Amino acid sequence: MHPILLADGWHGGPGPWILLVPLFWIGVAVFLRKVVFRGRNWGPGRGGPWAAAGPVRQAPAPSPVDTLNRRYADGLIDEFEYRERYDLLNSVSGTESPDGGR
Repeated sequence: MHPILLADGWHGGPGPWILLVPLFWIGVAVFLRKVVFRGRNWGPGRGGPWAAAGPVRQAPAPSPVDTLNRRYADGLIDEFEYRERYDLLNSVSGTESPDGGR
């Protein structure tokens, strides 16, 4: 076979369609990132999938006075019991009473 006949199958090279190969793999990578790995905190500075998960963050516990106020507002305790317990908490924490010290 003549060498020119072997090279003639390319007709001067692969042509502009060769640019579609990297575009295909970029599209696959974008698809995987958006669809498969969606919702995960993977990425630069986040440790990746092998990083230990941090503690679950919870809202801070309400203070004893907040709990007492909520129970009084819900009607679980009456005004007399509310004032007794508030005065007890007030004597421990040193805050002002709900009626302004009367």
